[in-house]
Amino acid sequence: MNDTTTTAADEPRGSTTTSASDQERAPTQSAITFVDIVPLDLCDNRRVNSHLLHSYLILAIFANFTLLFLKGYSQDLGYWQDWVRQLSTTGYDSFNGNYPPFYIHWLYLVGQIYNTTGIPLEHNDLLKFLTQLPVVIFHGLLIILIHSQLRRFNATNQFTHIILLLTAINPAILVNGPIWGQVDLIPATMVFGAFLLATYRQYTYLSVPVFVLALLTKFQMIAFAPVFGFLFFRNIGKNLIGVFIAIAVGALVFMPSILAGHFLQSVNQAYIDTLGQYPMTTFNAANIWILLTGNVAPDNIILFGVAADSALAKIFIAKYFGMLLFSLTALGIFLYGIHFLIKNDTVTDERQLLSQALFSATICALAFFALLPAMHERYLFPAVVMAITFSAIAQQKLVYLLALSLLCSLNMLIILEINGSDIWHGLAWSTMVLLVLAIIDLVSSGRIISWLTTLLKFATKLPAISMWCFIFATLGMAGYFFDRYQIHTLTLTGKQTFLTTLPLVYAKQDHGTMALNRSYDGNYLSIANRRYAQGIGTHASSEIQYQLPPDAVDFSFIAALDDEVGTADVQFSVWGDDKLLWESAPMLGYERDIPTINLDVRGVQKLTLKVAPLKDDKWDHANWVNTVISIAPTAPPEEQIPTIH
Repeated sequence: MNDTTTTAADEPRGSTTTSASDQERAPTQSAITFVDIVPLDLCDNRRVNSHLLHSYLILAIFANFTLLFLKGYSQDLGYWQDWVRQLSTTGYDSFNGNYPPFYIHWLYLVGQIYNTTGIPLEHNDLLKFLTQLPVVIFHGLLIILIHSQLRRFNATNQFTHIILLLTAINPAILVNGPIWGQVDLIPATMVFGAFLLATYRQYTYLSVPVFVLALLTKFQMIAFAPVFGFLFFRNIGKNLIGVFIAIAVGALVFMPSILAGHFLQSVNQAYIDTLGQYPMTTFNAANIWILLTGNVAPDNIILFGVAADSALAKIFIAKYFGMLLFSLTALGIFLYGIHFLIKNDTVTDERQLLSQALFSATICALAFFALLPAMHERYLFPAVVMAITFSAIAQQKLVYLLALSLLCSLNMLIILEINGSDIWHGLAWSTMVLLVLAIIDLVSSGRIISWLTTLLKFATKLPAISMWCFIFATLGMAGYFFDRYQIHTLTLTGKQTFLTTLPLVYAKQDHGTMALNRSYDGNYLSIANRRYAQGIGTHASSEIQYQLPPDAVDFSFIAALDDEVGTADVQFSVWGDDKLLWESAPMLGYERDIPTINLDVRGVQKLTLKVAPLKDDKWDHANWVNTVISIAPTAPPEEQIPTIH
């Protein structure tokens, strides 16, 4: 799009002049300059569109305020309460909060509201309402921006209704904001606004400052840096001006901390100290690490069985391997964006560029969540906002919007006391499939969706395809549930006995008491999604000792954490007469291929089972399953040979 429009005086001789009525009937062309960020004069039916916009704004407001009364996430609301208390008593002096400064200013105002009214600061719906007010405002702003772009690009009424409905009552937006009590919508909406500004040539210089403002609200917005990276080269001059404006914006936002004399402390708390706050592969995020290591596993695990002394060991440490995967993805997005700009240097219009940027941003946000370690359940949320805006601009590929909204909202609902940790693996697989599909879609210039659509059309022509899908799905689900919930019983031979039937010398543990054939919580013993009829349920630290018969030769067992706690951190060991017979590697709970251990116990009189906590002993519910003692076969009596005298 050019910066200036062509006037009648500029037309070549012999050209015809288009009448005003013809211009009103003509479709909007890419050569038209849109001088306003919200071009409200593009449609003749202003009143209808105004009513439409207000209807969805009211719907969003009603949904936000209604859902505020649902129970939120106590820990995050506790942070708001603590920070509001600090800001309402001592202001910015010595403020101790690991959060970027922009939203902190709103919490300062909330503190002044409590001071002015004299209402006690408590962990209640009022605090949630006050901390969520900016989210409601930005939810409305997002709807307004999307509505303006739908009108700008002449979306049909039906499509406009679909997008606005999926924005106003999007489950991920409502779970993250009014239900959970978080503010991720604010910076995500800022990022969308920055993308819009980047595609309007007359406002390009504001794109970088708005993106920096998003970073000053949530540092996770750094995921979009590769997209802003290639957009920067579209208009280097104006973006350099934007850099200087961004520096001024940053100084203004940090000004209270600067005046309070702890600017460096604020930067460290918000952007540096938090980097090592969660040294784990994933913190409730259904991503690749759920599949590789399980939830809340330490991020220094070496993957794929690579030896610790190998030259490649550092690369395959989970923390660095995840960073490498995301870095490569981000680099690919950046280079593909540069390629897009070079290839379309003279023909790219605003819609094409904006669609490209938003789809690339969706992939960046999805890869940020799916590949990096230390992700939380909420960190998929920016991808939802990018998918909404991409679908609105491109007017296609609603599958990403629907899939991401579902994945993100379910992942958050699991943490909000939804009994659904068993669906983590399904969510994790869906996340990874969606990421791979999106990357292929980007590289294939959108052909993958066409291929899948063609395949789907072909599949629907097969005779009784729905019936066959139902049958196979039913059989698959039945097989899974049968294996998951049946109680596996071990059949013993005549020369075998369970350890638990032998004399118990003593049993001691730090929490509760030893349970026979049940877990610590009284459930069936369950390891790696399989339940067992026989074994011992205990809690670290614990020590259990049995008296063995003199003819015992072998002890077999399975040792692992119980599924009722998901993941923890313990180490098992077996001792014979105070001699170490076997010691497990650290057990974290994500292990699935757990072997049966066989130990030689010939000559052992007292067998001791120990479980030791590795860090703290919270949720260390440990199981000894199928504990079998094998007895030496009795030798046949020797045949007496008669003596001849």
